Amino acid sequence: MKNIKQKILIILATLSLVIVFFAVPAGVFAAVTVDEAIDGGASKILSTGKLADDWQSLGVARSNTPASKAVRQARYNDIVAYLNQSDRLSATDYERTIIGVVSIGGDPTHIPEATTHKNLVEELYQSNAMNSGVNAIIYGLLALQTKEYEVPENANFSIQEMVDKLLSLQKADGGWALGGAVGDVDMTGMAITALAKYKDMPGVSTALDRSVAWLSSVQLKSGGFKGWSNENSNSLSQALMAITLTGNDPKGALFTKDSDMITALMTYRTADGGFKWLPTDTQSNGMALEQALYALTQYKFYLNGSGSIYDFVNNPVPQLIETPVEPDPSTEEPSSSAEPGTDDSDSSDSNSSDSDSSDSNSSDSNSSDSNSSDSNSSDSNVSSEDSSTTTSISDGSEENTEETISDSEGSSNVEKNTTDSSGAGIIGDTDSSTTAPSKEADEEAVQNTSNNANSDNAKSLPSTGEANDYMFLSVLLGASMLLVGVFFLAKNKRKQNN
Repeated sequence: MKNIKQKILIILATLSLVIVFFAVPAGVFAAVTVDEAIDGGASKILSTGKLADDWQSLGVARSNTPASKAVRQARYNDIVAYLNQSDRLSATDYERTIIGVVSIGGDPTHIPEATTHKNLVEELYQSNAMNSGVNAIIYGLLALQTKEYEVPENANFSIQEMVDKLLSLQKADGGWALGGAVGDVDMTGMAITALAKYKDMPGVSTALDRSVAWLSSVQLKSGGFKGWSNENSNSLSQALMAITLTGNDPKGALFTKDSDMITALMTYRTADGGFKWLPTDTQSNGMALEQALYALTQYKFYLNGSGSIYDFVNNPVPQLIETPVEPDPSTEEPSSSAEPGTDDSDSSDSNSSDSDSSDSNSSDSNSSDSNSSDSNSSDSNVSSEDSSTTTSISDGSEENTEETISDSEGSSNVEKNTTDSSGAGIIGDTDSSTTAPSKEADEEAVQNTSNNANSDNAKSLPSTGEANDYMFLSVLLGASMLLVGVFFLAKNKRKQNN
């Protein structure tokens, strides 16, 4: 009888240990929701007190809490300085910069502080983008779909021509690649992302169906993807962009093997809020963080039915210079309608808010707020073209940290901290150990993204906080059972000794 009791106690203790070692890690993993991963990634980027490149600008702009006006203005100043230092820009230089300017609330068609490159969209249309490789075509389509831009009369190409060219570059297996006959996950994800908006154009829908089927066929059992011979988070992020923009569920049957895409991507998340590149890496990587951040925000857009993160018409962001709203005379109350005896000073006070609003647009003059303008803003809001008003880059090496999309960097899966063949810096590891506090977001920025801030409930994902409670209960239950098991084992041993 004693032996039976002893065996039961040993089994209970063993089960307790199993719960502690397996339930606790599961609780920790479950504690990170999509919203929390987005918040952590944006916070890590902003902990440096700056936006280091255009892809950081995009990811943070689409996060739950975009960057403050001061941080966005500082990034704009850096872009102006970069443009003023560059006599010649490649097609991909124009494209990524357009995306970056729009992401921080600037107008890429009107950069008065630049000495030469004042209208990036016009210059892109006049570039040799059509003959600059598949990257230039992909990012050209993405850049030009950020807003509804006017096509200049002397444009070298049209959107239709770009779409047709990209379709002609599709591989026989349904994918896209920089070269060769076999599709590459990264390039395929990027191409699908660029084409999704144009699915109603001839041939696009069929091409998208083929490419989505190919991505499903090469997905790994882990739920992830392999790019350039290695399973990595960058390839997974680009695939996630493509899947959601084509209306496919990354947690659905088509893209769930042993695990789904979202679960797989979350395994790359690191304790500091970043994302690592390879499964075997132990530290976060700047390039991996940027791509995972904007891919997760695109997943949220998918859950909310918000379309594309590259659509800044239907999904606007806070502008560096807000266009004053002129009152409609037809809706104004006639002055004679004022109550008898009412002091005109009351109405004067109410109208003074316009001047306050104007002041708010110029209050950041010390941070060179006048360096940004909107094509619809009044002349009073447009800054002088005197380049001396532009804040210079604080770090002399900033130019080298600007990412340059070129044919040699092709896949987003390039090794961290590398440069392309021309020596221009590719998006490298922008991880920083600094503990500077994150900048608070503008009030209007929070309002702008409020519709995208609660999407975890859309598909029964755990809301923020519930997973933390689950983790706590798992730890508590496991620890309690372990203590009970140890207690009974000790008690049984004392009886045997007696």
